[in-house]
Amino acid sequence: ETLPASEKLTLFWSSFFTTEFVSDDTYIPPQMLYRQNAFIRKNRLGNFKAFVKDITLDPSMLVYLGNVLNIKGRPNENYAREFFELFTIGKGPQIGVGNYTTYTEADVVQAARVLTGFRRLNTRTIIDSDTSLPKGYNVFSLHHTSPKTFSSAFNNTVITAATNDVGMDTELNDFVNMIFNQQATAKNICRKMYIYFVK
Repeated sequence: ETLPASEKLTLFWSSFFTTEFVSDDTYIPPQMLYRQNAFIRKNRLGNFKAFVKDITLDPSMLVYLGNVLNIKGRPNENYAREFFELFTIGKGPQIGVGNYTTYTEADVVQAARVLTGFRRLNTRTIIDSDTSLPKGYNVFSLHHTSPKTFSSAFNNTVITAATNDVGMDTELNDFVNMIFNQQATAKNICRKMYIYFVK
């Protein structure tokens, strides 16, 4: 039986922003995965840039790709790397050691610093005003508080360091805007959708 277009789109985004019930030592409670599915359904036809930013703070995603472990002094680059390679700009042709045309390994390090200090709760205490669903929260004491300087792939953009937990959201917004200002991001997402839905 053929899926309705809306359900096929939900399936596409669910496979795009993949999480699992259990992965290695990671356990994600089923209610968190249910809420993530509700989040994907709510955003499947919305603004993709906002979708990507919000999925970063989704409790299931924070756990699954290890960003809850990403704190200053002990960075975890897993989510930052996936954010570039899978969720947004994509890995371009390699033109040098650690240089994938669209981003570099140094950019992954800087992105991981932007993403430090975001945590999650098992409860419904913190609700996202846009989605009406639970989201992660900011712990400024765990956040890397130096400016983040990106490579020439992003015109050597410098993201100003946050000075409080609210500023962490500003850093995240600036980071997402920087990536979406690149034509390669639009091309990568359109390519993925074309392959999935057309050919």
